[in-house]
Amino acid sequence: MTANPIPRVEQQESEAESQLKPMHAETAEAEADVNGAAEAATDELIGIFYVENRRRKQNIKIVVKLCPEGIYLRRETAQNDHINEQLIRIDDIIGSSCGQRLKKRARGGLTSCKSTRNQQQEQHQHPDAEGAGAEEQQGKEADNSAYLYIYAYLKKEKPLRRGKTLRILRFRTSDDYAENLATARLWHRTIREHKQRSGAAGEVARATGKKLLILLNPKSGSGKGRELFQKQVAPVLREAEVQYDLQITTHPNYAQEFVRSRKDLMERYSGIVVASGDGLFYEVLNGLMGRMDWRRACRELPLGIIPCGSGNGLAKSIAHHCNEPYEPKPILHATLICVAGRATPMDVVRVELTHRDRHYVMYSFLSIGWGLIADIDIESESLRSIGAQRFTLWAIRRLITLRCYRGKLYYLPAKSSTEQPAAAPAAAPAAAPAAAQSTTGTPQEQANSQAEPQPADFSEFKDLPDDEDVQLRDNQSDLDQFADALSLDRSIYRQNADSWHSAVSRRTAYYSIGGQSSRSNRSRLNVSQRIEAANAEFNQLVPVSKIPGLQMPLSAADGWLHEEGEFVMVHAAYTTHLASDCYFAPESRLNDGLIYLVIIRAGVGRSQLLNFLLGMHNGTHLPMEPDPHIQVVPVRAFRIEPCGSHGILTIDGERVDYGPIQAEVFPGLINVMTTTGQ
Repeated sequence: MTANPIPRVEQQESEAESQLKPMHAETAEAEADVNGAAEAATDELIGIFYVENRRRKQNIKIVVKLCPEGIYLRRETAQNDHINEQLIRIDDIIGSSCGQRLKKRARGGLTSCKSTRNQQQEQHQHPDAEGAGAEEQQGKEADNSAYLYIYAYLKKEKPLRRGKTLRILRFRTSDDYAENLATARLWHRTIREHKQRSGAAGEVARATGKKLLILLNPKSGSGKGRELFQKQVAPVLREAEVQYDLQITTHPNYAQEFVRSRKDLMERYSGIVVASGDGLFYEVLNGLMGRMDWRRACRELPLGIIPCGSGNGLAKSIAHHCNEPYEPKPILHATLICVAGRATPMDVVRVELTHRDRHYVMYSFLSIGWGLIADIDIESESLRSIGAQRFTLWAIRRLITLRCYRGKLYYLPAKSSTEQPAAAPAAAPAAAPAAAQSTTGTPQEQANSQAEPQPADFSEFKDLPDDEDVQLRDNQSDLDQFADALSLDRSIYRQNADSWHSAVSRRTAYYSIGGQSSRSNRSRLNVSQRIEAANAEFNQLVPVSKIPGLQMPLSAADGWLHEEGEFVMVHAAYTTHLASDCYFAPESRLNDGLIYLVIIRAGVGRSQLLNFLLGMHNGTHLPMEPDPHIQVVPVRAFRIEPCGSHGILTIDGERVDYGPIQAEVFPGLINVMTTTGQ
């Protein structure tokens, strides 16, 4: 290792992050032995390490203390008796690994010696070399040291960033590699235990053997989805010791059908991560809501998102909620959020649509749009090749040729921002949703007749019979159509082969642990009676909406407000950001049970509308004082009844059939991956 006056880290670490900061915890004396300290207690480990300083020809002693708060590093110099200390918080450590020296030499290593006396003897025998250089001059003697690599991403507030910090602890207190490795493993295991105690659910999932399910759209990110994942996401997952199954989507609605039909979803996975834009997250959400056991799935499977696509409103909203950085490395920062191992409840909006006498039900997490913004979003698709500038160019065109839409708007205002909605009333017997049937066609048709969520305690609900043997037998044929384990044959990595980088790759499933997947060929049992019984029970527990159906009238006596006329735009949002650069609803929270309805009525001036569009990037677009043309209303539910048959309606940025639509919020229905937890 290159000698340095203080412990150094990789080149990515900034100067401010490498400074040792004061701490209040006391450390051990300089003569403390690493193995002796390790045997004392696993809650607190203390070791003495050295960094060679070639310029001053001296060793700098570093006392390292591992405790539930994190890792304390105490630097002592004999020349001026100056002491610097630094704390790396346990929450900032994403993982560690131990073993032999990695081939790539990383900076930031700390060396533990048998004792100060032994180290001085080694230097006396080799006066022209110090530390690692001395070992190299000793000939072909094997390196019996064990190394512990600690990966951390330290948070910096101004500007809001996270910088990578690597600490390498070298254990060589014994001539036996096995003994040194046992000490390194003890430190490694203790780090994981401290992270588990700090509330990181990922450590608990790892202990149970569950993995993350990652769904990746290879066409996201201008067709560079696989490359982005391999270069930016996979290294962080490896550092965090996260085991995962990677599913590559092959066609529209692949993710929705996969999530809906996979019977062992909760038994196999600890969470679902979407590596794409908001569109794939929309598929996963509606796939979960199409399951017979959607209550359990929503409760046990937190959802995460890594912004590899073009529409990244949810990823930006989650980063805003956690006070985590987003730019300039949104994929890195979002991956760190997903591996943090915590989850926070998030609202889901139930949407009803009618088109040509057909009724649809689907679920939304981002926004519903009618008018100006929806027009710009959908109509600018023809300019997708020029990137984000397409929105600006199309916004200018829409301002010049401003449209107004006639229709009726109903909304149920929230009485106060702190009021919690009442739980859904008990449901009367209703027709069972056809959630177990395979659907085709438009997303609206696939979401038709899905079960409705209940914003109440689901602990009393019982899903399908928890017969693991029956479920395992029933799973195999369903898994075959999706699972495709990555072969260990090295020939797949050859150029122009069926490899990761191949543009024509047919592989759709990759696993972080090598080896072929084994599947049972046992015959499936006849479980139709069990399914029918579960359906009958589910039938009695399907909750009903708190608001009238889309075909029913809305009464002012129930608190509904109504207006009819021409509108430039009606846009409903329930996250802070509609895109990474669109701060649309600054007051929104992930779990506030509110829909922020932004209404722009006909008669608004083009200059005022231009200021509105320009202000959306920083949240200054909403009027501070009452305005007759632009209004924002926090609501629990709303209905739009447009006149005519020509116009654009969007749900989470996806176009849907034009016609009457109504929406109702269900607070905290799903859990999303965050760094803060509940």
